[in-house]
Amino acid sequence: METQHSIDELIYLIAFSKLKGISDINKKKIFIHLGSAQHVFEYCKSKQELHHIHWPLEIAKREIDFITKHAIQSISILDKDYPQKLIHIDDAPLLLYHKGKGNIHLPYLISIIGTRAHTRQSFAIIKDLIEGIKHLPIGIISGLALGIDTIAHKTSLEYTLPTWAVLGHGLDMIYPTQNRKLAISILEHGGLFTEFTSKTSPLHFHFPKRNRIVAGLSDATIVVETDTKGGSMITAGLAFKYNREVFAAPGKIYDPKSRGCLALIKNNMASIYHDPIHFLEAMQWPIPEKPKIRKQNQQRSFNWDPISQQIIEFIDIHSPVQEAFIHEHFSMESAQLAAKLLDLELDGAIERLAGNQYARKID
Repeated sequence: METQHSIDELIYLIAFSKLKGISDINKKKIFIHLGSAQHVFEYCKSKQELHHIHWPLEIAKREIDFITKHAIQSISILDKDYPQKLIHIDDAPLLLYHKGKGNIHLPYLISIIGTRAHTRQSFAIIKDLIEGIKHLPIGIISGLALGIDTIAHKTSLEYTLPTWAVLGHGLDMIYPTQNRKLAISILEHGGLFTEFTSKTSPLHFHFPKRNRIVAGLSDATIVVETDTKGGSMITAGLAFKYNREVFAAPGKIYDPKSRGCLALIKNNMASIYHDPIHFLEAMQWPIPEKPKIRKQNQQRSFNWDPISQQIIEFIDIHSPVQEAFIHEHFSMESAQLAAKLLDLELDGAIERLAGNQYARKID
């Protein structure tokens, strides 16, 4: 049970973490230098030029009621339970809130990130990666967003690897709401991290702050698919700034979902992610005794006519794509297009999905 002194310190710490106008870098420096949030408070009150600063102590007291009621752990940057990889970044948060049964103090931690609007190839990339590293005492970090984040968390759970989601809001909600059940599953095999107090909404400017925690928790960040703008590029840039390893799956040069990955590689901010063995070798991490080598999709030596080849390439870039969109692009008779698609499906080049969609076949 916490002593009154520790509760008092937590009140000051929560209030200090919420002060406006002081950067995360300076908060960290001041807190570490003075040794406690209460000392920071007393110092501010002793200086006339700082006396006017309003400390939200009542909000902090209510937050303690909330975290106590919901069994949420509060971890200061000076606590032994604070993630050791995160503590080394210059703008590490003073205070983290954590809920979950997992132990973040693992020898190996990676983040898997990417776009919400991903292609089907991302499923295969993430599955192969996690299957190829599951022999390690490793955890997977991501941001619980739809798309790549969700695939990373779900695949980790399928392979019984612990996974942590870093949130851009308080622990009194889950955003997006579609991932509420996933978040509950994560609690059993990892956990949820945030630096935000309850009643903090998922506003757009909170997510870059969230992204620095994703990058800072990880030994390496792997970008699966992304365009040149968005949260994944911010996270990759932060990981690069923190001198962490960054990898990017190269994808196709004309696919918008690969442009960000290609830009990271081009600008020497990321190494090419090829497969789990290549990744483990690059990180100088142990390789399994019998590594699984993924068989490449052996596109049988069919002599497709030029139109069929163009259809394959079109579907490859836009997967999954509606048949109507293919029809509009190629301006073919419906019966002729249907015959082409059937032939390609029988050849194993493409596959038909629900909703009259087609995708490139991935073995």
